Amino acid sequence: MFLKWRYYMLIKLSFKEQMHRLPAHHRRYCSQNNCNSRIEEAINIQIKAEQQASQNYLNIAVTMLHPSKSLLGAGGFFMKMYYEELEHMHKLINYQLLRGGAPLISSLELPAQHKNLTMLDAFKQGLCMERDITVLIEKGIKYAEEVKDYHFADFMTSVFLTEQIQSIYEFDQHVTKLTTLKNNDVFLHLYDLELQKNYPLSDSIKKVVK
Repeated sequence: MFLKWRYYMLIKLSFKEQMHRLPAHHRRYCSQNNCNSRIEEAINIQIKAEQQASQNYLNIAVTMLHPSKSLLGAGGFFMKMYYEELEHMHKLINYQLLRGGAPLISSLELPAQHKNLTMLDAFKQGLCMERDITVLIEKGIKYAEEVKDYHFADFMTSVFLTEQIQSIYEFDQHVTKLTTLKNNDVFLHLYDLELQKNYPLSDSIKKVVK
């Protein structure tokens, strides 16, 4: 049974509790600048999800790059995903600030450690993460439509949702292909070499793993 990443369960405090901890002048500013509480909450939950996803992808990447596996192609792919999630987090933080909201950066859950993680398992985990993140994005868009915040709805749709659909498709393709290869070491090695062509590691990382 593979781990299902439920990001919305990571938020330990309610939004009201989070806002209560903010200075009074910020709460007034937020109200004056049309910072709808549900939208601000949705953005902060999404920030948390992207931050958690980046750490999870980094954990998978270094597992793939470990000398015991030396899957440089898979490692490069998940390192790319790590940087993408960080970029998403930064975009959301900037958008929150633009709207007059307060980005809330909280602690993360420790990623599960799986020394025996296979390439197939890694891509299945990634697929689960991308699906769960998409659910959160869709919730945010739904909130935006309910409060008629069309700018936020457009932002989440144009910047994030389209990319999520593409990521899910990409992960699903990898899972399907790797499932057909089963545990054939030769075919898995060739598959990783193909990944390495498309997702090369940076020179600095190559120096470390060589």
